[in-house]
Parts: sequence; C-alpha cells; structure tokens
Amino acid sequence: MINRIISFCLQQRLFIIGIWVLLAVIGFLAFDRLPIQAFPDVQNVNVRVVTQYPGYAPEEIEKLISLPIEKEMNGLPYLINMRSVSIFGLSVVTLNFDDDAEDYFSRQQVLERLRNANLPREAKPVLGPLTTGAGEIYRYRIEAPGVPLIEIRALQDWLIDRTLRSVQGVADVVSIGGGIKEYHVQVDPNKLRNYELTLSEIHRAIAANNSNIGGGYIEDGDEALIVRGIGLLKSADEIGDIVVTAKDGVPVFIKNIGEVVTGPQPRTGVVGYNGNNDVVEGVVMLLKGRNAIEVLERVKQKVEYLNNHGLPPGIQIDPVYDRTELIQHTTNTIERNMLEGAVLILLILIVFLRKVWTSVVIIVVIPLSLLFAFILIDFTNISANLISLGAIDFGIIVDSAVVLVEAIMVKITLEIRQQMNVAHMRQSMLTTATEMARPILFSKAILIIAFLPIFTFQQVEAKIFSPMAFALCFALLGSLIISLTLVPALLSYMIGPKLAESHNSLMHGMEKHYLALLKSILHRPRKLLIGASVALIISLASVPLIGTEFMPKLDEGNIWLTITLPTPISFSKAIEIEKEIRARLRLFSETKSVLSHLGRPEDGTDPKAFNNIEVLINLQPKEAWNYKNKEELVKAMHEKLVIYPGLKFNFSQVIQDNVEEAISGAKGEIAIKIFGENLKILQEKANQITSILNSIEGATDVAAEQQSGLAQLLISIDRSKIARYGINIEDV
Repeated sequence: MINRIISFCLQQRLFIIGIWVLLAVIGFLAFDRLPIQAFPDVQNVNVRVVTQYPGYAPEEIEKLISLPIEKEMNGLPYLINMRSVSIFGLSVVTLNFDDDAEDYFSRQQVLERLRNANLPREAKPVLGPLTTGAGEIYRYRIEAPGVPLIEIRALQDWLIDRTLRSVQGVADVVSIGGGIKEYHVQVDPNKLRNYELTLSEIHRAIAANNSNIGGGYIEDGDEALIVRGIGLLKSADEIGDIVVTAKDGVPVFIKNIGEVVTGPQPRTGVVGYNGNNDVVEGVVMLLKGRNAIEVLERVKQKVEYLNNHGLPPGIQIDPVYDRTELIQHTTNTIERNMLEGAVLILLILIVFLRKVWTSVVIIVVIPLSLLFAFILIDFTNISANLISLGAIDFGIIVDSAVVLVEAIMVKITLEIRQQMNVAHMRQSMLTTATEMARPILFSKAILIIAFLPIFTFQQVEAKIFSPMAFALCFALLGSLIISLTLVPALLSYMIGPKLAESHNSLMHGMEKHYLALLKSILHRPRKLLIGASVALIISLASVPLIGTEFMPKLDEGNIWLTITLPTPISFSKAIEIEKEIRARLRLFSETKSVLSHLGRPEDGTDPKAFNNIEVLINLQPKEAWNYKNKEELVKAMHEKLVIYPGLKFNFSQVIQDNVEEAISGAKGEIAIKIFGENLKILQEKANQITSILNSIEGATDVAAEQQSGLAQLLISIDRSKIARYGINIEDV
C-alpha cells in the first residue's frame, strides 16, 4: 500500500505538488478565520439568571428570588452545579453545565423553568449575555466637555449602545456611570396633609395618566382610521398638570402639592477616569465563539462612524481598553517564534547536510504541516490560543523528513559510486522511501499515542491542554503525510550529484570524538550507571523545589486591582476612597491611565455592592518603568494604597481576573470554600483560615469575603396598633 502511494507520488510529481499548493492556500484561509485568543476558553457552558428587585435587603432577595429560582433549576439536563449571589436589590444565579451541554439548548431549558418560578410580580428575571469570562474586549468612555452627565448617559443608552449592539459578534454592551434620567415628584408633606392625600393616591394618579391606548378603527368615507389615545407623559410640566383629586369642585394638581424635577435614578455605581471623578463608560462583550479580532475591527469601524457622523459636535468615544493589542501581540509572538524556529532549523540542516536545496525541501515540511493543522483546527473548532499553537515543536515535526532525506542521500551516493543510471536511482529512491515509511509511521504513532491521556482530561484541564494535544497531533499527521508524498516528489527532481552526500569535516570531527567517548564508556559501564542513577535521584529530589502553577500567566500590559472596603461603608465615603486611590495610582510614572469602578452597573450583570472598587491600570511600555518587573511595581502600589484600615487588595489582570472568577465564583488564583448552615461560624472559620494562609510563604492578597455585616435600619410594625387605625402593612 505504502509502496503504491510513494510510487504514484514519484510518477505524478506535478499533481502532488499542485495538491499541496492548494492545501496551503486552504490552510492560509483557515488560519485567517481562526478566532485566535490569548487564553483558552476554560469556562463551562454557563447561564446566568439576573433578577433585579429594587429596595429589598439581601435576606429578602435570597428568600423571594434566589431560592425559588434555584429550586426550579434543580434537575436541569447536564447541570453540574449552581451558585447564587444575593445583594441589595439584586439576585444573580449562575448555572454551570458539563461539556456535553450546548449553549442555546441550556438557555432554552432555563427559560422554560423560569416560567414556573414563584417570584414577586415586580421581579423580572432575565438571562445574562452569552459570553465568557474573557468576553470583555473593548471599553470606552464618552468624552463630552460641558454636557450634563444625565444627557451623556441618555446618549449612551439610546444611540451608542444600540449602534454597537448591532455589530455582528457583540453579545452585549454594558453601560456604567452617569445617571439614568428620571422625573422626580418631590412631595411636600405639609401640603399632602392639608389636602388629606396619601402617597399611594399620588402614585395611582400618575400611573393612570401615563399611557397610550388603542381603540380599534373607524371608517371615514373610503378610508379606515386607526383610533389611538395619546396619553404618555413627555415633560415635567405635563406631570405637574395631572389632577390628583378635587376639593370643593377645585382640582388639586401634582404641582399644588410638590415640585416635579429632572434627576438621575438612584445610583448603583460610579466610574472615574484619571482626573475626572464621574464619567460614562461602556463595555463591549464578545459573543461566545466569535473571532475577537474581526468583531473588534467592526466595533472600531462603528466607533469611528459615530465619532465622525453620529454624535453631536464636541462629543467623542474614547477607548480605554482594546483587546486588539494583546491579541496582535500574541499572534505576532506565535508567528515570530515559528519563523525563528524554521530559520534555525534551516541553518542547522545546511551546516550538517551541506546541501541548500535539500535543506529547503525538508524545511518546507514545517509551514505545510502547520497549514495542514490549521485546516483541521478550523474544521473541528478547536481553540486556537497561545498555549495550543505555541506548543507545536518543530523538531518532532521535521524529524521524519530528515530521516527520509538522509536515507535517500546515502542510497543515491552509493548508486553514484556504482555509476548507476537515473532510472535505477529513481527505483532505489522508491525502495528506500518504502523501507523508511514503516519506522517513520511507527515513530509518529508512538508520539500521537503518548497524547492519549491528555485527550481524556475533563472540565477546565481539558479546555486548556486538549487543544494543545490536538494541534500538535494534527501537525504530526500533516508532517507524516508530507514526508511520504511531497518530499519524495520534490527529491525526484534532484536525482544525481545534487542528492549525493558531501564531505563534512564538522560531522567527521564529531563522529571521531563520539567514538572515543563511546569506547571510554563501554570500558567503564559501572561508573556510567552510578553517575546516571545519581543524576536521576538529584533530579527527582529537585521536583518539589520547582514552582508550579495550573495556568500560565500572560503579561496583558495592565493591572486589574480589586479593593474590598468594609461592608457597612456609605456610598459617599466609598466615592471619597475611590477618588483618593485613583489619585495615588496616577502618581506612578509607569501608569498610562486609571479607570475606576465603584459598585455595579444598572443592568445587574456584575453583582457588586458599594464596598467594591475595581481599577483598570493601563501601563506604559516597560522601557519607561522605574521598577524591574511588575511584581515590584505591584508591591510599591500596594504600599502606597494602604490609606485606611480594613481595605483588602487583590492585584490581577483583566482577563486573568475575569477567568478566575468565572471558574470558581471568587477572585483569586486559589479559592477555598467553606460550607455550613451558620453564617457567623462560617465567617469565623474563614478568618482563621485567612490567618493560616497569610503565614505561607508566597501567598499574597489573602482575604476572606465578607458575607455579613451590612448595616440595616429595621422597622418593626406593631400589628395591633395598625389594626386600630384600619390600615395594612403595605400602606405603612
């Protein structure tokens, strides 16, 4: 079988070369389509149920929202586990599914179960966007000098947000900062008492005067007219003219009992940028499975259009985080390493083979094997990232071609010495290639079999290492096919002296020294075995001293700092601390820009309370640093930021932080979870564990999450007293 294949390749050389040229073109197209990421997507199929219930404490949120949803989700197909976060006015239930689950099927199942959940009428659960922990690909702020924040936020919500959501591959656009415009009716309690009115009556009056209705249609001659009743409120003046009641035939308007003003919705978060303490920010989320580079390019085209044509004069979208730079750096690193490796191998081949064109034939195996692998990676939807592509070893890819070419060169050299003709040499090439095919095939099979344990990995480790194993096996398969088809076809054009071995003084010198060393070793086998055994023992003893980590770190060119404040802190005090932290971080010359978040966005997709500050620190190029490395810079920043007691710091990076939180539900590389029924005891145990971990060398930013301690003003209603007045708890 192999003999026939190689014989066909030698007889149909142009056809074989044409086939591989075509495959190379397809490989280039496949590589261009690959959604290359800096990190592998390690997150399971994940569905988040976000439910806002404004004004309610965490206890009510858990009892009325989180628990009913969790109860309904039990037993979902492929469900592994679920966790929930219940904070003031917000519930987020996260459901993790196993590798056999499909995203859209899982989301459909969750939606079907949500219909049966027994929730309060005002609570409207929605599903979070279909994205991953590494989905934040683009952040921007709106620069609008002199424009009120409410107007900037309205522009973000009604124009920019909708425009960017229309981009193919964008899962969501999260808006943070500013304030959502509202009309506020500020009622005067004295006037309310004078007119003998209640707040409920005011509320009912406004609701009854703020709607459009439909009335069917009527015929007017030859025309049919659709009947519409227009009653939606459009301004503060219209709200003020609403009639609440009438006293002695005189109408009482809203404006008679209070003032109607324009103001922001109660704030849930604040964003600061450099010296500006309140800005409007947008975060573009990548749809799961899409090519980040392509989506970013389309997003930036929309941003350019908005800046030039869509936004009012003087208002601009200013990007503060763009994943393009990191992905391009990752891609350039892979391409540079591949090019450097190929050039190095080519130089080594030329030095030892002393044949330029023969070396070129061997080196062609590398790019063609990679392009062959890209075709299969694209076809199988394997993750393409720095780990999977960077693990491809050129040495084991090219070795089969080196063995085959060296064997053919030896055979051709003997044929030339025996003065054989070209036809006989071609037959000898076929015989030699057929003889070498079996050991080459066997060696590649052994390498591929060695990766079988990696293919059995599950969950997170499978998502990290399986793409690497698949990519390398695809490349090995490609090199095997190329070595047995294209290499003989190309070598057949060089039959004759071009394929004969040349005198190589370097090789002869190395052989001479090797033979001397081999003779010496064979005369003293016991010493060799003892030396090898000692080296093995020393190596094994050194293993515990080598540092290890589960996931390799990639320098993203930024720092993501999370600061946890004491739980009972007020919103205004948290803003004061956030301003001070941003100001201190800007003092470092290594800092290019500082973007800070306090609290959470209004859509509830990031469940954070007022005691949580997140800071994005974009860094200058390392050439401009005063510190040797990022570890020293982080240490200096930590010392600079210890301004108040009780602050907890966690230094990370944007992607790293999001991925770690998506996997474990907690920030940090290592998370320890304690389970029990008594929250107070759990908190005490967590503090004890924190003390122990802080004593471990190398452990940094160790902190226990504060699960309780939120200050509350409790109003207990005396049921017997409200019964005397004939009122309900709802009225109170």
